[in-house]
Amino acid sequence: MNPGVERADKHSGEHRDEHTQEVSLSSLLDGKYRLGRLVGEGGMGAVYEAEHTGLGTRVAVKLLNENFVADPRAILRFRREARAAAAIRHENIVAVYDTGTTSEGVPFLVMELLDGESLSAFLRRERATQPTVAAAVACQLLAGLAAAHASGVIHRDLKPGNVLLARMPNGMRVVKILDFGISKFHSDAMSTDLTATGAVVGTPRFMAPEQARGEADIDARADLYAAGVLLYRMVTGRLPFGGTTQPEVLAAIVNGNMIPPRQVRPSIPAELERVIIKALAADRAQRYQTAGEFLADLQSAMPEVAAGDPVEITLPSSGDSHEPALRQPSIPSLIGVEPSIVTAGESPRSRQQQRRSARQRQALRIVTTVLVLTSIASALWYAARPADSRLLGDARLIVGLRRPGAPLRVGITQYLPAAELLAAHRPLLEHLVQQLDRPVDLRVVEDYVDLAAKLREGQLELAALSAYAYVRAVREGGGLDLLATHVTSGGASYEGYIIARADSAIQRLEDLRGRVFCYTNPASSSGYLYPRAVLRRAGIDPDAAFKATRFMGDHRATLQALYHEVCDGAAVYASIVFDADRHGIPAQQIRILASTDRIPYDAYCTGTNQPAALKQRVRDALLALKAKSPLAQRVLRGSGPILGFIAVKDADYDSVRQIERYLDPPRNAAKP
Repeated sequence: MNPGVERADKHSGEHRDEHTQEVSLSSLLDGKYRLGRLVGEGGMGAVYEAEHTGLGTRVAVKLLNENFVADPRAILRFRREARAAAAIRHENIVAVYDTGTTSEGVPFLVMELLDGESLSAFLRRERATQPTVAAAVACQLLAGLAAAHASGVIHRDLKPGNVLLARMPNGMRVVKILDFGISKFHSDAMSTDLTATGAVVGTPRFMAPEQARGEADIDARADLYAAGVLLYRMVTGRLPFGGTTQPEVLAAIVNGNMIPPRQVRPSIPAELERVIIKALAADRAQRYQTAGEFLADLQSAMPEVAAGDPVEITLPSSGDSHEPALRQPSIPSLIGVEPSIVTAGESPRSRQQQRRSARQRQALRIVTTVLVLTSIASALWYAARPADSRLLGDARLIVGLRRPGAPLRVGITQYLPAAELLAAHRPLLEHLVQQLDRPVDLRVVEDYVDLAAKLREGQLELAALSAYAYVRAVREGGGLDLLATHVTSGGASYEGYIIARADSAIQRLEDLRGRVFCYTNPASSSGYLYPRAVLRRAGIDPDAAFKATRFMGDHRATLQALYHEVCDGAAVYASIVFDADRHGIPAQQIRILASTDRIPYDAYCTGTNQPAALKQRVRDALLALKAKSPLAQRVLRGSGPILGFIAVKDADYDSVRQIERYLDPPRNAAKP
């Protein structure tokens, strides 16, 4: 449980006791700490914002759950956390200021109050991050571990949920290591440890092999192994060892059966892969022996990353939940991973939970039907594809393999499931093959950062960026040439909607205050930027008004999250609401609360480093598809609402910049 994060709900990774302990907010703890709002809750206890009445400072107070007050092992763990964290003074370790016991005998800790998001939440939303960002996070993590180990403390349970990306006033991030509850001191006698010899201590998927074997002599190298797992997870989007059961996972860890990072994500620098592989050696004698050694080698592999620098990451606003849903939710995540068994009198929310369960059962039937039909359609599409095309995985399609020359590499962002995007773009790809007389390789990329970077680095020749993604990419690094945009029956622009469930009590925007709100992703025009402007104009601060905010990854996932009560309000593009039935959601179940300003359609760009002749040929190929022309009608008949392409200039996206300035004038004042 992290201090300084919003209260966990039923979709978080932590168990939550339905009967939250009652704490008097008017009383003083230890005569000096006045409790305020609840900011985090888990199975072991709760964290409150509090004020030190003598100093007037804000702190976080963690109270042990009353159910564990009589449990000696729980109290030992709680006190161990206080002792371990208090023994370390370092900017990358959560600071513990005080400890004590309430008048009712409940132990408490006093810690620094942090505003931020757990690494677990960040990775659930983003899945993978840029190597430089991952290395920056790992450098700070290792600096904190070095301080802990120098103080004689071994964490033993390092995992994404115990790493906080704390927000600084300038928007940058500082890594904070949390939860030393099962830590071990070098000076501990074996008899005082929390576990017996042969017991497995820690979280299975982040354990070192010696932990997985239940060995007793666990040392600092186990923490360094866990740091290697985190680094692997950050750069690849997956964990190094698989398995469907805990024994399978532990066996894979012990055997060291790992897929090298570059086989998962080829763009990972070779030197960074070397560091990760060494960190994950099954034999601890072959790993890094100290955090300082690991840190030095990581900096050598990634010289552009400075160990002490804060991390520059664009993360959700201050109202974020610390456990948002997955970027691509599976069926279980949509219908509730942890169903509750509720009996009469057990909870005042029983009726609401029963209604939700009925909705979820209906949702499972609908979503299963949609998935079956989608699978059939995908199989038919794949079988009907031309013989000179090839589908690689679920996010890449090459068309025109019989043509000479290297493929034209095209990238699009994932605003819908990848399989749908590949099928919808196939007619356009075939047109480009005909016009350019070369193969075309379409790749679905998860975020605009990857897309813009690949254009600048020459890894893509063409990409379609959302309006907001284009404006951000131009502002943050340039290196793009604008070629065209597409049009639909609505012209060269569209709108977004802020929506709620039709059967909810939310009738207007004002009713969203204090609720959970879902955006699509931080680079979305209709699923993030423009809806925030709508809220601001309505007098609602999108950074402070909500109980929590979540990023769902794509528009369909956002719509489904709303319908399945993961959130109370959501932001999506307008046409997906009209097509809700096609996505397994009755359209009449959606209430439109507001619409956004008109939003320019995607910017089709090349990198400035591409040959002028190639840029002209690609531009001509796109503009040949004039809306409603016979050629466009023939080529684009299977491309959804797109009717054709028109020329566009950078100034056509100035309306997006105006929205940015409206929402955040200080940041943009010097960057018109």
